[in-house]
Amino acid sequence: MWEIQFEQGFVRDVRAVVRQHPQIRDELAVAVEVLSETGTLPEGYSLHELDNPGGNYNGHMDFHLSDGLVDVVVLCVMHKGRMVIRFVRMGTHEELFRGRLR
Repeated sequence: MWEIQFEQGFVRDVRAVVRQHPQIRDELAVAVEVLSETGTLPEGYSLHELDNPGGNYNGHMDFHLSDGLVDVVVLCVMHKGRMVIRFVRMGTHEELFRGRLR
C-alpha cells in the first residue's frame, strides 16, 4: 500500500477545478484510491513520466481525468523507495505547462 500526501498547492488546485467541473471529484477520488493500492492506474488515465528538457515538472508523473473530455491534468511524484505518492498540482495543460512560472 502506498502512502498518499497532498501538497497545499494541490489542495487549492482541486478546489478550483471542482468548482468548474464537479464531476471530477469522484473520478479523482477513485484514481487516488487505485494509486494507493497498486501504484499505477488503468491505461485510460495515460499515466506517464514527464521528461521535457528544461520543463518545470521533469520527473513528475502526469495523468488525465475525464477521459479527455475536460482538460484536467494531475501531477504527482512517486517515491518508490519509500512507497509514497505526493500529489503536487492539478489543472489544465495551459495552467501547468505554458502559463506563468510560479
